[in-house]
Amino acid sequence: MDISPSQSSVTESSDLIERLFCAPVERHTLTNGLTLVHRSDFSSEVVSVQIWVKTGSIHEGALVGSGLSHYLEHMLFKGTARRDGKSISREVHAMGGSINAYTTFDRTVYYIDAPSTAFSQILDVLSDIVMHSTLAKEEVERERAVILREIDMGLDDPDRQLSQALFRTAYQRHPYREPVIGHRALYEKVTADELHAYYHARYVPNNMVVTVVGAIDPEDCFAQVDQCFGAIPRGRLAPVQIEEEPVQLAARREEIVGEFNIFRGGLGFKVPHLSHPDSPRLDALAHALGGGESSLLWERLRNQQNLVNYIDCRNWNPGSNGLFWISYVCDSAKSRDVEKAILDLLAEVVGNGLPESVVEKALRQALSSEINGRKTMSGQASRLGLGEVVIGDINYGRRYLQGLQVICSADLQAVAQRYLVNESMSLVTLGRAPKVNVSMTKLEGELSLDPFEQIDLTSGARLLLQPDTRLPKVHLRCVLQGGPFYELANQRGISALLAELLTKDTESRSAKVIAELIERIGGSFTATGGNNTISLSIEVLPADLDIALDLLSEALTTPVFDPATFETEREAQVSRLKEDDDEILDYGLRKLRERFFDQHPFAVGSDGRIEDLEALTVEDLTTHYRKLVKASNIVLAVTGDFQREVIIERLSPLLEAQIPTQPFEAADTSTSVEVAIYSGHEAMDREQAVVLQAYPDVGIQDKDFVVAEMLNELFSGMSSRLFERVREDQGMAYYVGTTRVIGLKTGMFVFYAGTHPDQAEAVVSEMNIEIERVAACGVTEDELTRCRTRLKAARPMGKQTIGARAMHAAIQVTYGLPVEDDAEHAAQLDQVDAAALARFAKNYFVESKRVQLIIGPQV
Repeated sequence: MDISPSQSSVTESSDLIERLFCAPVERHTLTNGLTLVHRSDFSSEVVSVQIWVKTGSIHEGALVGSGLSHYLEHMLFKGTARRDGKSISREVHAMGGSINAYTTFDRTVYYIDAPSTAFSQILDVLSDIVMHSTLAKEEVERERAVILREIDMGLDDPDRQLSQALFRTAYQRHPYREPVIGHRALYEKVTADELHAYYHARYVPNNMVVTVVGAIDPEDCFAQVDQCFGAIPRGRLAPVQIEEEPVQLAARREEIVGEFNIFRGGLGFKVPHLSHPDSPRLDALAHALGGGESSLLWERLRNQQNLVNYIDCRNWNPGSNGLFWISYVCDSAKSRDVEKAILDLLAEVVGNGLPESVVEKALRQALSSEINGRKTMSGQASRLGLGEVVIGDINYGRRYLQGLQVICSADLQAVAQRYLVNESMSLVTLGRAPKVNVSMTKLEGELSLDPFEQIDLTSGARLLLQPDTRLPKVHLRCVLQGGPFYELANQRGISALLAELLTKDTESRSAKVIAELIERIGGSFTATGGNNTISLSIEVLPADLDIALDLLSEALTTPVFDPATFETEREAQVSRLKEDDDEILDYGLRKLRERFFDQHPFAVGSDGRIEDLEALTVEDLTTHYRKLVKASNIVLAVTGDFQREVIIERLSPLLEAQIPTQPFEAADTSTSVEVAIYSGHEAMDREQAVVLQAYPDVGIQDKDFVVAEMLNELFSGMSSRLFERVREDQGMAYYVGTTRVIGLKTGMFVFYAGTHPDQAEAVVSEMNIEIERVAACGVTEDELTRCRTRLKAARPMGKQTIGARAMHAAIQVTYGLPVEDDAEHAAQLDQVDAAALARFAKNYFVESKRVQLIIGPQV
């Protein structure tokens, strides 16, 4: 049977509530839309004036997560046309008052507490800073650094980390998931113009509430507020679209691991907004569970079971919805036991309810908490602001407290059953990494991959095998030397065309049949052509491996260069070249390559020249096929879910006997590049200009190749010094960086940028300045660390798929390099220092070896 609170207790509490709200509240709306809420209180000669701006971090629109609201709060203390920043605080202190502000998800509040005799001056200061801040650019930048320190402090604060983790875990869409102060990376990008725009859009009278509590006459209060704010025009206030949070369907969890001395945890459950009828019941439940040292959680988990050092519970729901949140601190060894004990206690409350004595105590705590919040003028003004801004009812406080008084044990059990359910729970923890046990080590061993097995066949072909049963897929990658060094001077592009045609017609299947077969089994059959190789790849499900092996065998041994298919693919390759020439950067790189390499095979890219392709015949393709497709020119890598014995049984006959075994004549790729200094302009009818600078580069087999890799990383990306100077600091280019044409023995290192024609020479100058910095040993250790980290990470990131691993392994063997060299590569990167980069720059990035080309409109 439900037991209601005692009549005497209810009567006593009702009397307290009536006394709290006996003073009338005045509410007015000015003609410009500003709302004034005022309560006179002459118990002391003090007044609290608060300006509640109805904008917070959830109202930042496209810039949500950038901390705009909080940034602006700081900036409003930096000066107006009438007061500089220091004068604001000095003036308030001189009147015997204090000034401050805070920002939350849905509001920003500025307030002064001072003697009531200074009321006029208080209003003047607040209206001035809130409505007339200058947001001087130098102050914007100065305060940016201050807030960055504040952000860093938050990142160093484990409790704040835990809180932010809980919100981002509980909220997947709603902007509550973003920290009010903003993410550092987003905050750093906020501009003064964006700050100005947000200020003028949101800080308008019709989006503000002024609350005043203190020794001020109502008529005088209204008159003076109207005098300070009434002349400010109403603003255009566009609605802000706030994304709704979808219903949570399952428990969520996030575990933060780090060097923490103590373990922290939090459990959150979704609950409704503050004005919901269940809100006072949830507050009372929070008090019962974790509202003090005699609460249920504290008594059981701390006093009885000695599991936690601290535990509490709160109901946070000031906005459209909220979280019922339990947080605790314990030793890491006890963390699982704590979590279980909390859930066990919640299950008891859900199943059995709470003793009436616990409920009555919780109700008294809730009432006392509300009374304590109204002890001061500032507390009363805050309660008025909360009712008006957050709930839309200045009388909410009375209704809330009245609702508390009629709550019984059954009510708390009902809300526990309704909201403290597993499906709406989000759990976060913060502590040290758990020790790895034997089973985890065993699991890692099972999931790690064996290195590639290399089988050297008597025909000269090489077979590379790496089983990987994690996904039901098999990938076959066949790599052959080919490309510019293997092409006649008037047949440029024939290697890439050959590779594509090998995936088409064979003696037993037409191109159409092959395409239909591959698509029917959900596979892929593709070809590539590059500066040094061509390749074929097939990827299928394990059940279709026989089909893949048949198609690859037929492509290599019985291709038919059907005239119609030949014409179609040749036209497609020509079309790609024409399409590239419509892009100013691609066109520029082609012209640069021709100028730089001159008579060297690399003067033309792997896709060739249009005139050469148009002159090719089927007979030319047949001759080129016979030149390249020989067993000793084949490296075949197989990765994925396959049986080793089956692969060897199927592929050995193909590689040992079916493919021609005559010796393959490898091209001499050591041909040097004789670079003649050049600086010129190539006219192209475009709005932008492309700046290109080319220097000699080393080849893949050169010991300095890793140094060139580091330089390419140093000059590339948004964190590069070149990018920051040219784009970020000076805004001269939309894109800027470097790229490379890579051969076995030689190459071309290219600086490029897209800019306005008028700024082309200035961009060239910046490129030269950056080269000079490197040559002068000016690269910092931070830059070197960033480059090493990126390049080391690129290897595993680039080899996540079975296809990527097969390609990497086959290319390495084709180039005469180790199949697996990640550790050696990382060690080489660690040896590259600023001196090595300087030496390379002095040897290769010199004016006498530079080809410079500017593509763009005629100047």
